[in-house]
Amino acid sequence: MAGLKDIKRRIRSVKNTKKITYAMKLVSAAKLKKAQDAVLSSREYTDAIYGLLADIQQQLDTSTISHPLIETREEIKNVGVLVVGGSRGLCGAYNANLNKKVDLLSKELSQTYPEAKQHYFLLGRKPAEFFRNKKRAYEKSLEDLPEEAIKWPIDEICRELEKSFTAGQLDLVKIVTTRFRSAMSQEVQIEQLLPVEASNLLKAKSQPVSAGGAKLFEPDAEQVFKAIIPRIVRTIVQQAALDAKASEFGSRMVAMDSATKNAGELVDKLTLTHNKLRQSAITAELLDIIGGAEAIS
Repeated sequence: MAGLKDIKRRIRSVKNTKKITYAMKLVSAAKLKKAQDAVLSSREYTDAIYGLLADIQQQLDTSTISHPLIETREEIKNVGVLVVGGSRGLCGAYNANLNKKVDLLSKELSQTYPEAKQHYFLLGRKPAEFFRNKKRAYEKSLEDLPEEAIKWPIDEICRELEKSFTAGQLDLVKIVTTRFRSAMSQEVQIEQLLPVEASNLLKAKSQPVSAGGAKLFEPDAEQVFKAIIPRIVRTIVQQAALDAKASEFGSRMVAMDSATKNAGELVDKLTLTHNKLRQSAITAELLDIIGGAEAIS
């Protein structure tokens, strides 16, 4: 009977776990809907920025315009890497996939720029924990971030990166984040953040020029172009933060759904085992009674 008591205790424990995972799934699903809407809205804004750049590039040659944030360095001595990750666990392979990508990028940078130093800036508690566990140095980490990525101090981190880049303390800046596609599909990707022209201004050339003829820019197209460059940096980081948060919620929802199903299957198996043991115990007791009755008679 001790075996039956242990199984009963385990069944209760698994059922309680199932309730928790199911509740977490519902919470993540609710948060995912809001985060997904924010991602889609932000992408519309990003497309509008690149559409405006496309209009500007129809009127002037932006390659001849100088700006501190589009200056390409001939020698790369310091590389900055902005890692945008999650703040909690229980979200499947989300954090592990991001950490693997960071390790891969570190190796690639060491091979491409063997003399360059790597400086890491971290957004999210999980990337910081990963670096501390690996005893790897990082320049700055922002860990106590709000649940809504739109409230993250994006402007603060962008100003710091821009200041380091224009001062020559950083020659190249990369960003590592998880792009949200759906609750079932997220992709960890690496994008160049600074200098801007190397990987982002070209996107504008693929955007369709706005209908309605040429636009008039005030004071002029060149001044508008220079004003947009810092905005592009913030747009990229803001989009990365929104994508990362939506990916975290999506991964957690899928992981908790899988955990709930597994818990249900385990309860069924344990219940079957419990019933078999109980039936065996009852049969054994009946045999003892029958045997005793026959002995008396």
